[in-house]
Amino acid sequence: MINIYNKICPELMKAVRIKSKDETSSCIVYANEYRKLKKEVEKLNVNFYEYPFINAIGVDLTQKQIIKFAKTSVVGFISKQTKVSAQINVAKKILNVDNLNVKENFDYSIAIIDTGINPHVDFCLPKNRIIKFVDLINNKKEPYDDNGHGTYVASIACGNGFAGARKYSGIAPNAKIISIKALEENGEAGAYKILEAMQWVSDNFRKYNIRVVCMSFGSNPLGRNDPLVIGAEMLWNMGIVVVAAAGNSGPENYTIKAPGYSSKIITVGGLDDQRDEQENFNYSQFKIASFSSRGPAGMFFKPDLIAPAVNIIGACFNTKTGDFYAKMSGTSVATPMIAGISLLIISKYPNITPDQLKIRLLRSCRAITHNKNEEGFGLLVLDKF
Repeated sequence: MINIYNKICPELMKAVRIKSKDETSSCIVYANEYRKLKKEVEKLNVNFYEYPFINAIGVDLTQKQIIKFAKTSVVGFISKQTKVSAQINVAKKILNVDNLNVKENFDYSIAIIDTGINPHVDFCLPKNRIIKFVDLINNKKEPYDDNGHGTYVASIACGNGFAGARKYSGIAPNAKIISIKALEENGEAGAYKILEAMQWVSDNFRKYNIRVVCMSFGSNPLGRNDPLVIGAEMLWNMGIVVVAAAGNSGPENYTIKAPGYSSKIITVGGLDDQRDEQENFNYSQFKIASFSSRGPAGMFFKPDLIAPAVNIIGACFNTKTGDFYAKMSGTSVATPMIAGISLLIISKYPNITPDQLKIRLLRSCRAITHNKNEEGFGLLVLDKF
C-alpha cells in the first residue's frame, strides 16, 4: 500500500490544509512514468509546465487532486513552489543589480566549472537553459551534481527562482548555462582536471558564445607560475571574463587562493552585510566576512572587490523534505554574483573587453574598510556604474 505522505513534501501538506477544498496550490510533480503522468494532467484541462528532462510537471492542484496523484504509481514526489526566507533577493538590493537595466533576453552563456549541476526547476522551467553539460569525472551525459556546490553556485549566478515564485532569482536569470563537472563528489579536484576544464572552454567558447567563466574554488598558489593562474589568464586573453573566489582562509593575510591569485582576472572576497531577521541592512554596519581570504597576492592587492557572502540561499533539491533551496556562506557565494553581473554588463555592452569590464567594475566599488588587502576596491555598488 502506498504511503502518500512519503510522496508529498511536508510544507505542501501544511499549505493545503489551511486552504479551501477548491483552492489550488502550485506544485511540482515528479514522475516515475512521465508520459502517463502527462496524460493524467491533461485530463485536468488546466495550464501546466511540461519538462520531461527532469521528469516533472508544474501544475496548480487542489487538495483532492494532490492526494489523488500521490496515490498513483506514476508519481514519484510532489512538492510546492517553495517560499523561503532567502537572501539572494537582499544581495541584489545591496548590489543594486536592477540599475543595470539590462534587456531580458540575450544569447551569451556562462561556463561554471564546479561539481556539476542538478536539473533544478530554476534552470529547467519554463525552458531548459542548461545548454551543455560536460562531465570530466564520470563521463556521464545527463546533468547531475553529486555534491551540490555547483548547483548552488549556478543558481546564484543565473537561477530564475521558478521554485520560489521568482522572488529568489539569481543575478542573470535568463543566461544560458554551460556546466563543466571537474570537481569530484567531495568537492575536490587535481589541477589536471581544472586545466582540462579550462581547455574545454578554450576549445568551445566560440561555439557556445561563452563570455564569462565562474570558478568558485581555489588551491594554495604556486606564485605567478601556478598552472591555474596561467590557465585563467589565457582564457582572459581570449576575451573571456574569468571570475574566481578569493578563498575562505581569512582573516589572515597572504591567503588568496589560485586561480584568484592572478593579478589579471577578477577575484572576489566576501562581505558580511549583517542583515537582521527582517532582511533589513545598513551600509554603515557592513564588514568583511571573517572567513574571506586576504592579500596581498605577490606584489598585488587582492581581492579585487567584495560581494555579499554570508547566509545566502541558493538552489538545491532534497527529496526527503521537498526543499528547493539551502543556505550557504563563503566566497563561493560572492563569486557567482560578480560572474552574473559581468554577464549582464556584457549583454548591455557586447563589445566590452575583460580589461574594460574589470576597470568599470572597480570604479563602481564603495570602500568599506579602506584596506585593499581585505576588500580590494570594496563593495560593488551599481548605482555608480
